[in-house]
Amino acid sequence: MYKQALLILFSALSMLSATAQESVEKLFQSMPDDLLWLAQSQRKDLFAYFTDKKVDSIGNNLNGYCKIVDYNETTQHLSLNTSRKGNMELQILNPKSNPFAGVIFTACAPACYSTVSFYSFDWKPIDMQIPALSTSDFYANGLSDDDQATANRLLTPLFVRYTFQPGTNSILASCNAESFLSEADFKQLKPLLKSEMIRIVYQDGSWKIEK
Repeated sequence: MYKQALLILFSALSMLSATAQESVEKLFQSMPDDLLWLAQSQRKDLFAYFTDKKVDSIGNNLNGYCKIVDYNETTQHLSLNTSRKGNMELQILNPKSNPFAGVIFTACAPACYSTVSFYSFDWKPIDMQIPALSTSDFYANGLSDDDQATANRLLTPLFVRYTFQPGTNSILASCNAESFLSEADFKQLKPLLKSEMIRIVYQDGSWKIEK
């Protein structure tokens, strides 16, 4: 009985230690080249420069620059501008139990469109999806049928930008209508929209829209 208790305790401590040793920087450095067009040597230089407070940018393989926007090992979050119109976010999720990595790539031209993916720490894809959003998810409460029809027309096609809420198991979704609508159309649309971002939360092994 005593040996079994020690074994359980040792296993638990080993799991905690493995989680504690994982870092956002380490994950970033090990990210496969087909996910990020930035060579290993460039990634190491970027962090070395950033740590020394010399520069926060470095040239990439597309004749542009990559810039660290946010790096915090406490919240286990990294945000990197991959170009003038692109961004990559890396977040360690569910850190206390079965942690995994989340990656968001966003491109803006000018409306922003994001893709969200999840991986194990050795960069094997995890078959996990966030809920698909529709125009109605962004409607303000209590809209009439006519107002809903107007909101749907102005929000179509729907462009959604996703961002991690650092240090949490949450993703924030924002509508990008202002980026491509005329000033008059957005003025008509704005009162029909929710005032806050949509929050998507990881709970019990899946992603759910917070009500």
